[in-house]
Amino acid sequence: MKWALQIGRIRGIPIRLHVTFLIIFAFVIWIFAANDFELFDITIGFGALAVSTAYKYLLGTVAAVLFFATLLFHELSHSFVAQRYGAQIRGITLFIIGGVSQMEEIPREPRMEANISAAGPGLSLCIGFVSYALYLLYGPVPRSLMGGETVIAATVLNAVLIVLGILAFYNILLGFFNLIPAFPMDGGRLLRAAFASRMSYVEATRRAVAVGKMFAIVMAIVGLFTFQLFLLLIAVFIYFGGGEEEKATVVSVTLEGVKVRDLMTRVPDVVSVPPQWTLEQLIGVMFETRHMGYPVQERANAPLVGVITFSDVQQVPPANRSSTTVSEVMTRDIISIDPDADAYDALKLMSMRNLGRLIVMRNGQMQGIVSRQDLVRAIQFRGIHQ
Repeated sequence: MKWALQIGRIRGIPIRLHVTFLIIFAFVIWIFAANDFELFDITIGFGALAVSTAYKYLLGTVAAVLFFATLLFHELSHSFVAQRYGAQIRGITLFIIGGVSQMEEIPREPRMEANISAAGPGLSLCIGFVSYALYLLYGPVPRSLMGGETVIAATVLNAVLIVLGILAFYNILLGFFNLIPAFPMDGGRLLRAAFASRMSYVEATRRAVAVGKMFAIVMAIVGLFTFQLFLLLIAVFIYFGGGEEEKATVVSVTLEGVKVRDLMTRVPDVVSVPPQWTLEQLIGVMFETRHMGYPVQERANAPLVGVITFSDVQQVPPANRSSTTVSEVMTRDIISIDPDADAYDALKLMSMRNLGRLIVMRNGQMQGIVSRQDLVRAIQFRGIHQ
C-alpha cells in the first residue's frame, strides 16, 4: 500500500503503518491524556489524574499503544482464521480509519466467510469484557473534590485502572461497531454470508451493500447535524467501500473459471519489436497496430529481453527519439503470468502493479500477451449471459 511503512512481520504477515496513522495516533494520545469522563462507573482518560501534564501525555501514549495493539490483534484474528482456510494474506495496514487485513480473496463459502468475519469483533469484545471485569475487580477509581474540581489520586493502581477502563470501553465499542451490517465492516460480511446461504454470491453481495449504504446515509445525516466530522468520514468510507466491494465481487464471479490462456493473444500473433529499433520506428508501429505496449526480442521465438510501452516513449523528448533505441528505454524487469492462471488473478496483478498488459510465459518462453482491455471485454461479454 502506498505511503505505508512496514514495521515487522507476525507469522509471515507484513505489518504496516500508513502515514495517516500518525494523525489518528496523535489524536488518540490527546483524547486519553487531556480528557476524563465516567461511563458505567468506568473512568476513561487521565485528565483528572493528579500528575503533571507531561506525565498525563506519557500515560496517554502508553494507553494509545496498548489500544492500537488490540486493534492489531483484531486484524490478526481475521488473518489467522483466513489462513486456516487457505487464504493468502498480503499484509495488515493500520491507518486513520483503523486497520485493514489485505487478503487475496475471502473464501466464497458462507460458513468460512462468517467465521473469518466474526473473529475480529469476537476478539475485541473478549478483550473489552475481560478488561472491564478486571476493572470491576480492582476498581472503581476513587475520586475527590479539591478546589471545586474532581481529582484522582496519583497512584500506580489508579493509572492501571484507567488504562483498563480505556481498553474496556474502546474494545467493546470497536467490537459492536464492527458488527454494523455495512461493508466493508465485519458485520457487512456476516450479513452477506447469511444472504449467500439462500441466494447467489453476487446477489447476496448486492443486498448486503444496499443495507450498508442505508446505514452510511443515516450515519452521514447524524454526523452532519451533530458536527461529528469523524462520523462523516466513516460514513463516506462505508458508502464507497461497499460500492468497491460490489464491483470486485461481480468481477471475480464473472471471471470465475476463465483462464489467462482463454483471453490472451497467442504467439505468433503477438507483435514484438527488436531492441535495436529507434523509438521513431516504434511509434510508426504503434500507429499501425494501435497497441500501447510491446514485448522486445531479437526475432520471433528468441528470448524475451524486455517490454516497452507508450509511457516509456513519452519519457524521451521528441527531438531525441530518432537517435534513441528501444533497448535504452525498455523495462527489463518483466512481470509475467502463467497461461493456466485465473483471469481474475491477472486483473489483480495488473491493478497492483498499475500495468496495462502482462506477458504470458511458461518455462521461460513467451506464450502470448494479455491486456487489461482483454479482461474488461471478457467481463462485459460474460456479464450479459449471467
